[in-house]
Amino acid sequence: MAPYRFPEFGKGTVYFRNGTRREAFLNYHRIQGQMQFLSLQADTMLFTGKYLIDRIETAGRTFLLTEKDSDMEVIDVAGDVMLAARTQSEAAGNGLSHSGQHYSASAGEGSPGLLVSNREGNFQWQNNASGQPSRVKTTYFLMDRNRIVRPASRRTFLTVYARHRRGLARYMSRNRIDYNNEADLRKLIGFCAGLTGTD
Repeated sequence: MAPYRFPEFGKGTVYFRNGTRREAFLNYHRIQGQMQFLSLQADTMLFTGKYLIDRIETAGRTFLLTEKDSDMEVIDVAGDVMLAARTQSEAAGNGLSHSGQHYSASAGEGSPGLLVSNREGNFQWQNNASGQPSRVKTTYFLMDRNRIVRPASRRTFLTVYARHRRGLARYMSRNRIDYNNEADLRKLIGFCAGLTGTD
């Protein structure tokens, strides 16, 4: 798996919460779980002051930047609620996150440094320089109308859609939702988008 979401850095737009916007050359680093941009000197840079940014759009995709949960791609929208996915490296086998570890773009782009295989929907990889086996894991989140980010779970859906709690609980019980499966979550948020009135 390529370390970046897109084959190359492409022009996109950074939308700020104060209503302004700026263009930049952007790409999403899957291993770090972070949106990156190119400086005028073509250096790879990370965003700071993420609380000032509303969203980033590039290559027809929307990304949300958060200090706590890293950066994520919006994969579905239901009214004021967004379903987003974050990919990030973690140690394989023991579940410890390596979100604080940084990898250079040049090291990530070179295939000799990585041995990659796809197992059960997770990408296993080996950084030969450190000898630490790792995998890239996808985690899903909901962002509500108040811009509160919560991990996608039964509890989160029942909280965000509290007005429809009874009908939603019935749907989730009947359909055995896997909250780590994108297809299941897309179906669930599609159901939520159709909810009207009160239970």
